[in-house]
Amino acid sequence: MAMSPWLRYLRWMFATLLATVALCGAFNVAVDPLGIFGTPRIAGFNATKPYLDHHRDLARWQAAHRLCPTAGIFGNSRAEIGFDPEHPGFATLGLVAYNHAIPGTPINIALRQLHWLDDADCRPKQVIVGVDFFDFLGAPPARVPPPAIPPAPRIDGSVFAETVFSVTGLRDSLNTIAIQHVSHPASLSPRGFNPLLNYIPEVAQTGHYGLFRQRAQENLRSWTRKSPRIHPDNGNQSVEYAGLEAFLQDAATMGATVHVVIYPYHAQIRLMMERAGLGQLFTEWKASVLAAAEHARSTNADIKVWDFSGISAETTEPIPAPGDRQTQLAYYWEAGHFKKALGDRILDQILLDRPGFGHLLTRTSVDRWLIEDQELVTDLASRPSGLIRDVDSLFPNTKPQQSTSASERRDRNPS
Repeated sequence: MAMSPWLRYLRWMFATLLATVALCGAFNVAVDPLGIFGTPRIAGFNATKPYLDHHRDLARWQAAHRLCPTAGIFGNSRAEIGFDPEHPGFATLGLVAYNHAIPGTPINIALRQLHWLDDADCRPKQVIVGVDFFDFLGAPPARVPPPAIPPAPRIDGSVFAETVFSVTGLRDSLNTIAIQHVSHPASLSPRGFNPLLNYIPEVAQTGHYGLFRQRAQENLRSWTRKSPRIHPDNGNQSVEYAGLEAFLQDAATMGATVHVVIYPYHAQIRLMMERAGLGQLFTEWKASVLAAAEHARSTNADIKVWDFSGISAETTEPIPAPGDRQTQLAYYWEAGHFKKALGDRILDQILLDRPGFGHLLTRTSVDRWLIEDQELVTDLASRPSGLIRDVDSLFPNTKPQQSTSASERRDRNPS
């Protein structure tokens, strides 16, 4: 019996649908926007990967697992944007580095990543971990016992369906192709580095002043939502502090040399912290970071703590005036996020032992440095400047504190 036209039409439609879905899936795997399938990168087609905010754990883990790096960079967006894993210092030491940092994530995420590397026999020999004061602020208490480390993310059925056979996956693939010829795309390198090139046209449109101002206002709103403390009132450890100690101890157990980096906040943030009453707490926090390192060093671990947040020529880079859309700063996007150029200076000092603007904190030097650091902030706050006036304008209902310079204090107390 001959097939009815209606049945032939349905079979044709079904076959067309299957072929379309199959072609769409093959296209998405070939483009591989997230880089999770390891598809070869072809210039002009998919070599530049877009910066995507979904499946970040999976994308970074798949890339890191394939690379099996011998050096790792961990932290939040400051590390992701500032520290280039292709810095020549790594190659000089015979290392291959990957940037595992994920924006907005606490130290416990870095601890997970470290465990995943350990489970995959990819233990790093060199670890650079950025620590952020504002992640510790508020001090939520740690869980006892600590939560178990989840297994490494994998490409399961739901992930495969979303990335290969969905409108989202197709959109990501088309976006990948579109950015291949964009001058300043939002992208992520094969080693996990975010150069933040998309901020270059943003600066040309808004100016650095606008970026500094917007982020300063966001920071203040964030700070005021948290309690001004770095340790819980009951004397127990905070989530972040417990995570830092666990990270340092586990990295030490793996035999890694660990560099703990206190980020190079722009002086605007240091002055804002003083006005917000957080300056002394910041000083105490630095000492507590060193204490965590000292505790892990009890096992003869090679752990160094570096403070790059001090007042220096680098961290006082002048903020362009309002309306200035021409000036591109050398070291900062805005006060909290530093550029690769400043990150390279930090890595030069850490990896190549070149003189820099950071301070190595040790048990014998920390007290002297913390006093000097506070004096430098106080001196900066006592000198009228556009930076001081701009910070004051962020606190319209707060009377500026009377700052006494270090030289004035020495004159009053010559002993």
